[in-house]
Amino acid sequence: MYQNALYTAILTPLDQNGRLALEMMPALLEFQRAAGIDGVVVCGTNGEGTSLSVAERMKTLDVVMEHRGSLSVIAGTGATSVMDAIELTRHAAERGVEASLLLPPFFFKQPPVEGLAAYFLPILDEIDLPLLLYNIPQMTAVPITDPLLARLADHPRLAGIKDSAGDWTRTHELITKYPHLKTFAGSEYAAAKCLRAGGAGCISGGANAFPELLVAVRSAFQSGDASATDAAQSRLEEMLNILVRYPFVGASKSVLAHRGFPRMGVRPTLVSLSPTQEDAMIGEFKAAGLL
Repeated sequence: MYQNALYTAILTPLDQNGRLALEMMPALLEFQRAAGIDGVVVCGTNGEGTSLSVAERMKTLDVVMEHRGSLSVIAGTGATSVMDAIELTRHAAERGVEASLLLPPFFFKQPPVEGLAAYFLPILDEIDLPLLLYNIPQMTAVPITDPLLARLADHPRLAGIKDSAGDWTRTHELITKYPHLKTFAGSEYAAAKCLRAGGAGCISGGANAFPELLVAVRSAFQSGDASATDAAQSRLEEMLNILVRYPFVGASKSVLAHRGFPRMGVRPTLVSLSPTQEDAMIGEFKAAGLL
């Protein structure tokens, strides 16, 4: 993992019945690589990781590793069961991924710091793999807090944090307070801010459908042109403002169907777009000059 890195939280290809359709994965990976994305996160939120079995998550990662080419790979290995998380993380380490991205266990709410530390520490201690903590409290209701980081931040295998809470103040605080950790913005709305603040980069769900827009932000930033960076960020946000008005994962898969990919389904409780929703969304993207 290096500075200014861009990762796509890659979708998991499923057929219309919700079964794995991993024969689609090589083309999805090539689409990202060709756009200039550095790597992918497998079986994260956009990859519907928590809707897949342990065996399916392993199989999905195996296919990605076989076809990744030059892409770096981070494996989403968090689970409500620490035993599942250990099994998934060990498998990821054996397959040679760059790092693991770990959700906190998310069923029991308001867990004590001691309970969360007892979940993360065995994984950090037992498995020789850099680990990223995944902060997405709007989904888990279990935030990655400073008291927890006080217990974990000095562990030699803790590599960083993906902050998807959507609060730039907190993301910036993580960047400045824990400079030895790599902090990734999990919100594309913070992409340019994170780069400018010295963060590690961005892990993006929206890049599944439009990877070139995220890459354009970094390209402008690296050129040193502040106005071009602002313009690229605004274009990225224009796309996101459309995409977030629809069921996000289903919407991303619908966009890809209009960009030449086979049509993909989703798993419950997610839903695909209705024909009316898809027509409206695609019309918005066309009106914006994005499709």
